[in-house]
Amino acid sequence: MSKFKEFIHRNPARLAAFVSSTVALVVSFLAPDVPTEPAVIFALSALGLGEYAQRVENNKTVAALFAEPEEVEDLH
Repeated sequence: MSKFKEFIHRNPARLAAFVSSTVALVVSFLAPDVPTEPAVIFALSALGLGEYAQRVENNKTVAALFAEPEEVEDLH
């Protein structure tokens, strides 16, 4: 369970994309009125955008870790 919590903490955008795409697919299979093709397209685009967003966030974190701290003037 600890590894799962760590994965959620480290990959929130990927998890959100997975959940939203899963919901779209489940709804398309449970509700016969909902067309399957748009649900599949939504699921694939949500997964792709979630992966892209997570990679951008990871790159920003790495860049911040290796950046020099900025000088802050004393506010007193």
